[in-house]
Amino acid sequence: MIPANAYWVRVNRFVGDAMMAYAAIEPLRRAGLPLVVWGPGSVVDLFGGSANVVATVAEPDRKYSVWQAARMLREHRPAALIGFPKSARPHVAGLLARIPLRLGCGDGGVSLFLTHSVAFYQRDDHFVERYASVVTRAFPALGPPGFTPFRPREEAFVRRELQAKESAFSGAYVVFAPGANSGSKRLSIPLFAALGRRLESQGWRVVILGAGAEDQRLAGLLVEQLPRALNLVDHCNLSLSAAWISGAQALVGMDSGLAHIAGGAGIPTLAVFGPTRPQHSRPWGPRVKVVRKKTLPCLECMTFHCPLPDHPCMTDLSEDALWHELTALMEAP
Repeated sequence: MIPANAYWVRVNRFVGDAMMAYAAIEPLRRAGLPLVVWGPGSVVDLFGGSANVVATVAEPDRKYSVWQAARMLREHRPAALIGFPKSARPHVAGLLARIPLRLGCGDGGVSLFLTHSVAFYQRDDHFVERYASVVTRAFPALGPPGFTPFRPREEAFVRRELQAKESAFSGAYVVFAPGANSGSKRLSIPLFAALGRRLESQGWRVVILGAGAEDQRLAGLLVEQLPRALNLVDHCNLSLSAAWISGAQALVGMDSGLAHIAGGAGIPTLAVFGPTRPQHSRPWGPRVKVVRKKTLPCLECMTFHCPLPDHPCMTDLSEDALWHELTALMEAP
């Protein structure tokens, strides 16, 4: 049942973007306002049952029309539509549905359909700060955003315990997230394996999370070197992955959706960045540490395919330096 006068949050298919939008609406969550998360089914399932999310709306696989979306919104009468993906369609639908508050990114003339907007591409700060500036202008009485950790629904934690029992898995663990939506953003498997061996020597276990054929391939290579690791790639949806992440001692990843979940959950998150810009899209949270090969002139190239044969920004990193950063992060209060 979707209540009227709820606050609808439109997310896109990228989990990292969805987590950054979720961070930006922290004042609404803190105030206990009823939230409806609308977007691709696999992504909105992550938020179902979490703090103040009273309902989720999974859009169809095929592209919906503006008129279909407007009709759906009119039926449920939201108090506000908040949509930070850089797409005009949901905002045109919000205008047609006469939603009184419409927040989003106003580039390319989209501001014409919004009551509060940000010129997203004209700013150089973090995406969360850009999104949050719009939320603060629309809801000044709620104050600026703070940090309230993300926690998936309780059912996900029950499923995690069952999965651990079925796998005879116990003890403290660190999550490895070797996948990313671009090969240029992935940390090398030898570096993951080296960190894993050090963690196991100190009594920690390793859990590998991810989804899709490429993540399966990477996890297979990693398990060859870490046979004691628990490989859960393609055995968890996003909410179950979030439950595993929330119970971890830390997560090691890159600029990826699972790293953003870890940052949002407030656990120690070691994120290795190379071709992308941490000042814009690093995982958002109080226990995030970004590591880079700072001496490289090609950092932040923003390319999907590295032209250099050894891809130094993600392979030519010091194992000792990564270990030092990870343990310092885990030991910090």
